[in-house]
Amino acid sequence: MSKMTYRYWQVFLACLSLFVLASSIYLQYVDDLQPCPLCLMQRLCVLVLFVLCLISIWVRWLRVEKVIVFLKSFVAAGGLFFAGRQIWLQSLPAGQTPSCMPGLDVLIHYFPWQDVLRTLLWGTGECAEISWQWLGLSMPAWSALYFLFSLLIALIVFRHLSHD
Repeated sequence: MSKMTYRYWQVFLACLSLFVLASSIYLQYVDDLQPCPLCLMQRLCVLVLFVLCLISIWVRWLRVEKVIVFLKSFVAAGGLFFAGRQIWLQSLPAGQTPSCMPGLDVLIHYFPWQDVLRTLLWGTGECAEISWQWLGLSMPAWSALYFLFSLLIALIVFRHLSHD
């Protein structure tokens, strides 16, 4: 993989990440879809991937590029976990979904940090609601496709960087 091809992929992934991030902000503030805890964790992963893509565009050292690609694969796998967890919650029958918790602002203010962390990592009953679909796929399904694509590209790039 040439340096120019590597840079083009990083620019493409940065633009894709920016599009995903802008879409989630649009859906929150224009369409008034409030994000659940798992949505917030996915959004954080997209933001970190965007920043790592921007950094990797300007880095010229092979060793640093390998570290950044490793970090991107780790963050993409984390985002895939959160999206997969939300898809699983959405597939549960109505009686088996976890109970709803108060909003994240209330959790942070009144509950111990362990409860906040558990809510962010495992989700709540509100994460099981399907409030948006496009082409038959829910928002976490599209998010999972994005994270899977990012993970595959990161693994391919890491393989090529290892051979250089």
